[in-house]
Amino acid sequence: MSQMTVAPRLGRPAPARTLARPAVRPVGASARGGRTRVVDASPAVAHAGFRLLCLVLVLAAFGSVLVLNTARAEGSYILSRLTSEATALHDQKVTLQAELANLESAETLAENARKLKMVPSTSTATLRLSDGSITGVASKVDGGRAITVDLPSTGVAPADH
Repeated sequence: MSQMTVAPRLGRPAPARTLARPAVRPVGASARGGRTRVVDASPAVAHAGFRLLCLVLVLAAFGSVLVLNTARAEGSYILSRLTSEATALHDQKVTLQAELANLESAETLAENARKLKMVPSTSTATLRLSDGSITGVASKVDGGRAITVDLPSTGVAPADH
């Protein structure tokens, strides 16, 4: 162990360090000369910027992973909710289509007409939209007088038959 680590443990002050001055080599001295040159270690402050840059990069990477993971999880919840909503809407559509088919059936229409005291027609009259002519004669159900349909454009009822 060095004295620097032992001295504080023993409660004695650490001996003062003296920094050796770098030896200056004369201009004409060779690199293999007998003198050794002392070089100071690079200052610790020079590495602080690099360490700070690395820390910022790691924190940015973790932050971006957190944000992306959160967005993905949110998208998953939205997709799940929309899927369940689509399923519910599909079920509702199928139910409404079945109900509509039941209401459109001939049996249901005939029963609803009977409830309204309607009876089937024995004769019909139709209106041709291209020239406004009436074809056929509408009559009462009880077989009484024939009723013809008048066009609103003429304003005159045709003669009774």
